[in-house]
Amino acid sequence: MPNSIRQTLARAFAPNRHMGFAFALSLTYALAAPSMVHAQEEAGLSLELNRAAQTKTGCMLTFVATNKAKASLNGVAYELVLFNKDGLVEQMTAFDFGALPNGKTVVRQFELPNRQCESLGQILINGASRCDVADPQPGLEDICISALQPKTRADIDFLK
Repeated sequence: MPNSIRQTLARAFAPNRHMGFAFALSLTYALAAPSMVHAQEEAGLSLELNRAAQTKTGCMLTFVATNKAKASLNGVAYELVLFNKDGLVEQMTAFDFGALPNGKTVVRQFELPNRQCESLGQILINGASRCDVADPQPGLEDICISALQPKTRADIDFLK
């Protein structure tokens, strides 16, 4: 940068040094804010419907569960309601996800016998039929539902 431009910029911003500090502080916050939001999103119990694959005998559902809910779970089972593409209830079932240790990600697969994956439009988590907290404490009674964050990568809606 030519010396004359540097001198002009220096004169222009010299009286407003506090503005430069405020700008730098704003920029720092703007860059840090997305990572803070990302950290908040990661807290809780993430249950992702990762894939629905047709097999010879039915529809194989693959789930990815990540427990960041501040409590290890010795066992979790969810009651699920399966809806067709028209929004009609087709089936109610329970999937036992087993142990979900705190800070761990696990993959679980469940097959729906005699079911076409393409017929599924939505899966609703109706509740937790089992929620065995490793170290029970007040406020953790409903952690399997209150901390639950369902997500989907499949072409099937997945919600609670």
